[in-house]
Amino acid sequence: MRVLVADDDVTIRSELAELLREDGHEVDTAADGAEAIRKLETVGFDVVLLDLVMPRANGLDVLRRARVSTPRTAVIMVTGRATVDAAVEAMKSGAMDFIEKPPELEAIQGALRAVAEEQRARLMLSAPPRIDALSLLLEESAQRNALLAVMGPTGAPPKAAGRVVRISEDARPPDGLTPKQLYQINASVEAHLSGVERPVLYLACLGALVTVHGTEDVRAWVRQVRARCDGARGTLIVAGAPPELRGQIESDLASEEADAGLQGMLESIANPTRRAIVSYVFASGPVAYSAILKRNFVDSSSKLSFHLQKLQADGLLTKAGGGAYALTEDGRRAWRVVRALSEERQHPSVLFAPRG
Repeated sequence: MRVLVADDDVTIRSELAELLREDGHEVDTAADGAEAIRKLETVGFDVVLLDLVMPRANGLDVLRRARVSTPRTAVIMVTGRATVDAAVEAMKSGAMDFIEKPPELEAIQGALRAVAEEQRARLMLSAPPRIDALSLLLEESAQRNALLAVMGPTGAPPKAAGRVVRISEDARPPDGLTPKQLYQINASVEAHLSGVERPVLYLACLGALVTVHGTEDVRAWVRQVRARCDGARGTLIVAGAPPELRGQIESDLASEEADAGLQGMLESIANPTRRAIVSYVFASGPVAYSAILKRNFVDSSSKLSFHLQKLQADGLLTKAGGGAYALTEDGRRAWRVVRALSEERQHPSVLFAPRG
């Protein structure tokens, strides 16, 4: 990671920088708030360790500037005991965590691991599957003989295909069907989806189907096939679809993604501490503050109180009977989405491929 250490105490600044370099990080330093702002805005950093009290711009000023100018840089406050309350306020303003002085290597390493976990979570919640997901999936499905290719008259099927069904006007069964034989095509698809664990279905060169049935009907058919793939925990690959059809399929996928309110809740539990709390409450049911504290998700009660307040403010947690914390319906929904997205990254449900 690229780390900026901003502290006006030269001893703390130099010792922290040395420890982080020995731990394998690329480190720069700043001796005051103004220098920290300048470096944050001219050099890219993954994280800044930011002293709360500095000359020429205090830590809160630097934090507020960073949230606007470099929002992807994680901010960890470094503070003395007398300023813990201010550090909690800094977390409300966007700091990810705070560490009390004198900072210990273990605490710093834990905070940096949390930054890395949050970055991975945000990628999981926002990014499409990896570029190599298609080739990896084809290779894995070939080993299991789990891929059925349903293709138009042109194009080469993937080498991984255990069976290829061609769709053309002069096709001959059982592995050749005409565009009008949609019932028989569905029967082949259904037999594959129900007969293989984690099936993979490769649809390619669907122009012949579009010519006979029209884009809207083929779009509805693909939607139906995709639902069946989802139900079988399988993956649908669409290759070489006519541009209008592909656009409509992508539109269907986009319409099913999280709405703005849910997206905000997902952003909240990208934080590893809040994600751990939500997971624990989801699994345990309503739990008391003391029970959550004993799980040691954080190293201080003030941090735990902040994260619980944040989860309540974001609509994920609520106070149940007796003061216990419970997930709201939205909280349960958000957690199910997180789990589904995690599985989706391992086994994508829909992938697009170039024309075969």
